Amino acid sequence: MFHLISAFFGRPLTRPGSRLLAVLLVAVLATVLAACGGAGATFDPRGTCGADGKAAGAYPNLEATLPTSLDGKAPTSVDSGRHCSEAAIGSLITHQAAGVEFAGATWDLGNGTGVSSVLFSLPQRELPAAWIAEFYEIGARTAKRTENITAGRQTFDGTAEAYRLDTLNDLSLQSVVTWQDGNVVRVVLVATAVSPAASRVAHDELVTRAVAATVAVMGHT
Repeated sequence: MFHLISAFFGRPLTRPGSRLLAVLLVAVLATVLAACGGAGATFDPRGTCGADGKAAGAYPNLEATLPTSLDGKAPTSVDSGRHCSEAAIGSLITHQAAGVEFAGATWDLGNGTGVSSVLFSLPQRELPAAWIAEFYEIGARTAKRTENITAGRQTFDGTAEAYRLDTLNDLSLQSVVTWQDGNVVRVVLVATAVSPAASRVAHDELVTRAVAATVAVMGHT
């Protein structure tokens, strides 16, 4: 799935599925599994911040705040976890943000199309949306095979002003929308295949629907 912190562009934050997963993600960061600590390390969501990891049900309270439907479809996968290592948190290390907890729901819609809705949280601290937006932008600008990168602000219904990042990765058009929800950060990641029949309007409409699905469950964190 688009995982949280590493993966849209190949680090461990979070990513979608099948070929889409490979291209996109979620790593929301180098594949969450690849960043799960050294040999013998064990991820314990209730323990001190040591090994990185994710699993379905790791943080059920965070998973419960994710959307359960997009265009009438249940997510393909839902899981949650924590990033503690420098390899996993990337640019967040400059903000002393080790221990970022996340939960993500991913929809593999087929034909190179996927959506992830992700929640990021720092226990007992506010996590600024600007830090997560910075993470994704640095990931995009330093990743291989990414081009046509644009970053700016956009307001969606219910988000106030959000950060939006768009890029082309191989033949995948990818968008990341990041915004503040109280003390936590919401991120929506969308990927659609580029082809002669593909429509940028359709891509943008999917982004809007994915953001709306997340906005609909806000206020429960």
